[in-house]
Amino acid sequence: MKSIGENLYSLARSGKPAPSAPYRRVSAKALGLQESWFRDAIFAEPELVVGPCRSAGRVDVDEQWIPWRIEVNFGSGPIDVLLVSSHGRIGIVETKLSYNPQRRREVVAQVLDYALSLQECDFDDLPDLPDHPGAPLAEDLAECLRSGRFLLIIAGDALDPRALRLSQSMLARHLTSEWDLAMVDLNVYSRGDDEDGLLVVPELLGTVQSETRQVVRVLVEGESVKARVVVDKIVHDEERVSRTGSFSSVDQFLESLQERTPGQVELARRIVGRMQEMAGTSRGKLVFGMRAASASLYYAHDGGLRRFISLRTDGNLKLVLAYLRGAGLERTIDQLVGVAPPAFSIHRDDRAAGLRLRSDAEPKIFAFLDRVGSIFGVGA
Repeated sequence: MKSIGENLYSLARSGKPAPSAPYRRVSAKALGLQESWFRDAIFAEPELVVGPCRSAGRVDVDEQWIPWRIEVNFGSGPIDVLLVSSHGRIGIVETKLSYNPQRRREVVAQVLDYALSLQECDFDDLPDLPDHPGAPLAEDLAECLRSGRFLLIIAGDALDPRALRLSQSMLARHLTSEWDLAMVDLNVYSRGDDEDGLLVVPELLGTVQSETRQVVRVLVEGESVKARVVVDKIVHDEERVSRTGSFSSVDQFLESLQERTPGQVELARRIVGRMQEMAGTSRGKLVFGMRAASASLYYAHDGGLRRFISLRTDGNLKLVLAYLRGAGLERTIDQLVGVAPPAFSIHRDDRAAGLRLRSDAEPKIFAFLDRVGSIFGVGA
């Protein structure tokens, strides 16, 4: 990790460089800053702690993080800052200062305890989603809650990076949860002639990624003793389309859909095949990807991926406008709304609309996908 110096220097671009050191690194204790000061700063601007995680690849480039709640309690004590991302991931931020007597192991155990309590909650126990254009769909949030797809952050000044070694063994106890843990130092700099003007320089001390593994389920069926063994593969990052994905193959996605919606797997296979074909002939405008409960088409725009069509394992095909709206893609929204009927009944201000997979809906679905293709110049 990079070390940050004690001074911040100001240099002019023109002329001979003449460094000055108006800001000097100081401790929170020397300034009389409380943990609540850091908490409120993070809530006002989540990028203070999310930005370093994004640079390290722990957060997707197009994943926007939104302040959700302060001091919210799910049974293990109040979480300092609760965040939610545009992908539905939940962020738990615990602020700790260097002069806090709490031991390293206790700090790590505390944030993991918060995550356990949150994952044991029902979806209805969560606070209402923020009124924000980047807020996720409720179904994406529920998916992340179910799989434990959390970003855990310990933030403060002069943190002890040795705590990361302790967290590695603690995370290993929860192999089926997709938690990431990051430790972010918020280095505070003060200028002598301006006691109220402070600079904060975030520094990522390190991250720990939970290594999810295969899980074997033994299902006992019927009155006689008959066991069926099912292996649930939990996929590593290099197999994923993005950090938010889970299925390693289309076949695995279709197997999951078959379990939940028997009889629709062949129609689903044809829809997925058409989506892959659209992505492959779109000259990079469209991207096909899979998440924990869906196979989706994304619009590649300004370096980010905006999901707008999803086939979910619950047997629903979704037209999603919320993520396009968050990127200001109003013209694209108008085009999609224009080609949606009769497959979808949707208003341009809606977040999403759904269509249940049925064999009699197949002609409408493929006609809709053809019209979508014409918007993005697929095959042209």
